[in-house]
Amino acid sequence: MRGTPTPAAAGAARRAQAVEWLRARSTERTAREAAARSAKAGLVSVSTTCTTAPAVVAWAENVIEIDRHASRVTRLRKSLGVAAKALHNAGPRNQQVWMQTLTYRGDNSAWRPEHISRYLDGLRRWHYARTGSKTVRYAWVAELQQRGVIHYHVVIWLAGGLTPPKPDTAWRRTDRRGLVHVEPPMWPHGMSNRLKARAPVAYLMKYASKVESKTVGSYPHGARIHGCGGLDDVGRSCRRWVLWPAYVQGNASVCERWRPAPGGGYRNDETGELLLSEFAPTGAGFRSFIRVRHTPRRVDPSGPFSWLGDRPHVPA
Repeated sequence: MRGTPTPAAAGAARRAQAVEWLRARSTERTAREAAARSAKAGLVSVSTTCTTAPAVVAWAENVIEIDRHASRVTRLRKSLGVAAKALHNAGPRNQQVWMQTLTYRGDNSAWRPEHISRYLDGLRRWHYARTGSKTVRYAWVAELQQRGVIHYHVVIWLAGGLTPPKPDTAWRRTDRRGLVHVEPPMWPHGMSNRLKARAPVAYLMKYASKVESKTVGSYPHGARIHGCGGLDDVGRSCRRWVLWPAYVQGNASVCERWRPAPGGGYRNDETGELLLSEFAPTGAGFRSFIRVRHTPRRVDPSGPFSWLGDRPHVPA
């Protein structure tokens, strides 16, 4: 019958209505947040970076599907790669770099989330006993063995002449009175090894490349799959920038601090500027998102580490 829309036209109309509804919901939320922030002195009510409304284009071009496991693997490789390079470059020329592997003697039923933290606590105690400093530069990545049991690969950067104890053996320390104390093993849950590292960054990234989205779900529930410590301010800033979404990277320098804002987006700690998220959830369990705005980029994110925004230049 004339005037009756075809199924394709009806589907396109429904998709267009969904886009408009999501955009309206995002705009309403933005208005509420702006009203709440206006009462706080010193905060910008809303970012003026996004000045144009996004155009409605094809549904398939606006919707993205997020694989939670793949996203976790991507975050691992970005974070670990930048952290390892920063940790290596922060040490002196004569630093000693050691690799340690921590393995469970049983299956994953023996695993506990605090085990890796307790090992790192023991490493700091040993370092304090030898140097008087608890700050240790380290990075680690988890891996699943062929038998399906989690184990850890740890790289430690130490001052020249320092050799860490084998994690599964007791170690000795001497207190201020000259008394010798025997400390328990840092890793009492199984076996370990200790080797010097000639290419520590490549060593870590080799194991990071083995972690795939299809295997992440096989790790024990609640397990962290990577970590680092001992980064200086520059290293922390670079690592933080790498983990921001692209619309923040294109509008932020590595020396700025942006944090996730309540309700979505990122807020600058110093200025209060708010960058709203470019995507909104479609309601499919926070796995499907639709683009609701385009945020212009002030810089090309491919060259972040040389851009310091409006900060005064500090001569070397």
